[in-house]
Amino acid sequence: MRIAPGRAAVVVVVAFGVVGAVLATLLRPGVGSIDGDTPTEGDARLAAAVLKEVPSPGVFALSVAEVTPQGTRIATVGAPLDGTFEIGSVTKPVTGMLLADAVDRGELSPDTTLGEIVDMGETASASITVGELARHGSGLPRLPFSLRGLVDSYRWLLFARNPYRDSPDDVVEDVRSSSVGDKDPEYSNLGFAVLGHALAEVSGHDYPELVRARLAEPLGLENFHVPAPGQGGAAPDAVQGRESSGRAQQAWDDAGYAPAGGIRADAASMATLLDALLAETAPGAAALQPVTDYDDDNRIGAGWFTTEWDGREITWHNGQTGGFATWVGLDRARGTAIFLSGATTRDLAPAGQQLLRRAGQDDDEPGGGR
Repeated sequence: MRIAPGRAAVVVVVAFGVVGAVLATLLRPGVGSIDGDTPTEGDARLAAAVLKEVPSPGVFALSVAEVTPQGTRIATVGAPLDGTFEIGSVTKPVTGMLLADAVDRGELSPDTTLGEIVDMGETASASITVGELARHGSGLPRLPFSLRGLVDSYRWLLFARNPYRDSPDDVVEDVRSSSVGDKDPEYSNLGFAVLGHALAEVSGHDYPELVRARLAEPLGLENFHVPAPGQGGAAPDAVQGRESSGRAQQAWDDAGYAPAGGIRADAASMATLLDALLAETAPGAAALQPVTDYDDDNRIGAGWFTTEWDGREITWHNGQTGGFATWVGLDRARGTAIFLSGATTRDLAPAGQQLLRRAGQDDDEPGGGR
């Protein structure tokens, strides 16, 4: 059932504001946040460096990887070294890599339309190209507006439940029924979700298998996967996601929006992926190349943003789920990269950016291996 925008939307905004104010009052950062006494694993200097940068209190576990020309270092704070974290929307540039790889394989082109891959009927969505989806230029909304989505959002806000319960077929139907706006860049979870499923359709795999077969296995990413629905927090290596208050969050692990935010990974796997991207040996590495402006400050490739900071060109993406925040950045000219993920709803982007600025500058000797 769809609810038309208008007065209902105003009521929704007001209701969410009231709920948010109540939660902000009740769910203040609690005890248990990591600090200098929290056990660490991996590279001790890297762990100490990240602890200096992350906001505190309100962070309950960290995973970090640094790649430089001198080597690779990984560390965790408050979690096992092989603990997997939800990387959230950092999944989007991974989906962009799968698109670039599919183009390299000759399976499609950036101009291939959705209607050529999945049944879009005679809707406006049929003419959207995969290239437009990959650069957030499809005209699709961020998310579809529905009664079920509204209920699921309240379940998340009030009870810390996963707000995503869609199947790939649900996503395709939402795209069919969505109004298509102009092609100005507009960040779209719906767009990346249907992009991933379109790539899966072309390849003959489902999306989790596509990630495994074309990225995880070729690169040796041992802990880099899309969990099955309901299984995201079940594995022994799955770190518990938490809000900055300390409240535990259910894993965000549905099938429908997996291509937009469903991957779990550990520091070693992310280090290997970033190393391959810097070396331009990763499948679909061309996804990093910006092809158009996204806004006044950023250009965009296939899911990857590129920004100039202090004369340095940085390629990056961030991610946020109910219980995790993530930031990934690469300085390709210097050959450095950072992955930072935490069990928190605090913004880790400033910490990740600072770590990238200093990557490779603090060491007297090459970094340790994975």
